[in-house]
Amino acid sequence: MLIFAYTISVVLMVSLPLAAAVWWRRRVAVPWYLFCVGAAAIILSQVYHIPLNNWLTDLGIIGPVKAGAPQLLRTAVILGFSAGLCEGLARATAFGLLRYFHKAQHWADSVMVGLGHGGIESMLIGGVMVAASVTSLLALQNTDLSTLNQTPEQIAAIEWQLSLFLASPLAAAIPLIERIVAMSLHVVVSVLVWRAFARRNPLYFVAGVAYHTLLDSTVVYLVALSVSGWQMELVLALLAVPGVVWLWWTRDKAELAAPHRVTAVRQEWHTFLVATRKELLQQWRTRRVLVVCAVFLLFGLLSPLAAKFTPQMLTMVKGAEQFADLIPQPTINDAITQYIKNITQFGFIIAILVGMGAVAGEKEKGTAALILSKPMSRWAFLCSKFVAQGVLYAAAFGLAALATYYYTLILFGPLDFVAFLLGSVLLWVWLLCYAAMTLLGSTIGNSVGASAGLGLLGAILLLLLGSVPIIGGIAPSGLVGWASQMGLQESVTANAGALAGSITLIITLLITALAVFEVQEV
Repeated sequence: MLIFAYTISVVLMVSLPLAAAVWWRRRVAVPWYLFCVGAAAIILSQVYHIPLNNWLTDLGIIGPVKAGAPQLLRTAVILGFSAGLCEGLARATAFGLLRYFHKAQHWADSVMVGLGHGGIESMLIGGVMVAASVTSLLALQNTDLSTLNQTPEQIAAIEWQLSLFLASPLAAAIPLIERIVAMSLHVVVSVLVWRAFARRNPLYFVAGVAYHTLLDSTVVYLVALSVSGWQMELVLALLAVPGVVWLWWTRDKAELAAPHRVTAVRQEWHTFLVATRKELLQQWRTRRVLVVCAVFLLFGLLSPLAAKFTPQMLTMVKGAEQFADLIPQPTINDAITQYIKNITQFGFIIAILVGMGAVAGEKEKGTAALILSKPMSRWAFLCSKFVAQGVLYAAAFGLAALATYYYTLILFGPLDFVAFLLGSVLLWVWLLCYAAMTLLGSTIGNSVGASAGLGLLGAILLLLLGSVPIIGGIAPSGLVGWASQMGLQESVTANAGALAGSITLIITLLITALAVFEVQEV
């Protein structure tokens, strides 16, 4: 029940920002790129926010955040102010650039930027980090904390987190409520900063930074005092109420009442399903299904065979007999390792080859303009291509997993089929990250060649992301490490953070592709 409650909470923290942005777009006419600008602003603000906090800590200006620490109130205020100022400057830069290019001229636009700012924070901090924390706390649930190589302060912090985690399934709602409050704050502050430009009054910017400082300082101070989660959320909600009331009171009624064309939800989903069916038929008629499934099936067949017979094949090579004795006796671990290595080495290349012409190819041929002249929304056109690729890779992974399982069972012995299949599902999600990256490249590029280059560059960046400290654990590469343990007769170290991070990455890449495609002339 506890895991289920936190799963629902994480899913909502990742999906609610997207749902809020979709609802706002149907309420008023705002483009997707404003959501992306808001998301980029908060991410880029951390480039100087984190070093600033580290520098202030080294100078002794920021002290320890714990009960009884000297100058705790000052530390809380400084931390809150650094967050408010750094993010406020990023917002101001974003709105300054937007207005320079004659964008974000309306009140509704500033709300969309705020949804992007708070939305990506909800996905990353709320969804990804909570998922990673829950995984870690589950592993520590029955562990003697005194055996950990941690300081007494760190052990005390872990014990406090465990007490909150194990208190009740209702505790899973606490981070969700916190993210909703934080999103409300980001929307309010974004509107304040926008007003500083719209009315040429810097006092609105000062008010936004001050309001952000107040809420963040309160969070730091209450965390240091180990205040219970529900009490903390009550205090934060009370502090957020004035901002939400001000936002509602100062709303632009004319913009909200302005008529704009909105297609019925049922009709949009109908066109999406029609577009998806068209993509699946096109993949079948072009023999793409057969080629991709054949390649994955070949990987599935050869992986356990290669693991089993490599030592024997070495004995048949003249001069290599001496190395055959150095190779240990093959096991089930070797079969699964070979399977995952083959999939990960060639999977992202297949994703690039399959997806590089998804959008760019149709723009080159002129079929995109013909299709979009029909009553089809651009999101349906774009997302149908991603869904069709996802279905194709799911079928290919299914064949590869069955082939690997069958030969592993014959050559090595029993293997947990359900766990191994779940591991293949994790690899499928991993591959979808590269499919989404390639789709973004295909949307940006004006030709298939340029799209292939952009897709390859994005794939390299994703591969390098796995080697970055801290981020690597929640990057798509974390799914590979998790999948490599599935099906083996040993304890599995779950990595829900990598799963949530990969899904968040896919959503972000699709939104970015849609934002680019929305402003293109085809």
